[in-house]
Amino acid sequence: MTLATEMRRRRWASAPVADHRLTAVQCDALTQIARGHVVAGSSLEREFTRSREPKVLMSTLRALESRGLVERSADSADPAYVGGTPQDRVRLTETGIASLASVLELPPARPSAAPGTTPRPLPASAQATARSR
Repeated sequence: MTLATEMRRRRWASAPVADHRLTAVQCDALTQIARGHVVAGSSLEREFTRSREPKVLMSTLRALESRGLVERSADSADPAYVGGTPQDRVRLTETGIASLASVLELPPARPSAAPGTTPRPLPASAQATARSR
């Protein structure tokens, strides 16, 4: 998410228009994939995904792949169990990064000082020293 936010901040003038065709589930999936929390594999001729919450379903992964937003890196993730076959890491494509960046909200501007605080006045001795310089 940091990468996508930074990309959008640096290229504000050329940032892609928000892809409103992405569903909330697809946006959540892109976020999980960007964090590196999604792997795919197969067992007994059935494909599956493993992810953290929120779960990324295989149907969602296929939909994102068909749009060119994500791709699988074959055998790049650890097996699900000892002695198992390596799993495929799911990664964002350049288009996927741009799509995710377009739907992320920019973080609010940081205040220059903590709210409700004012600078502390200098002690009298420090003020006298500052004046003499």
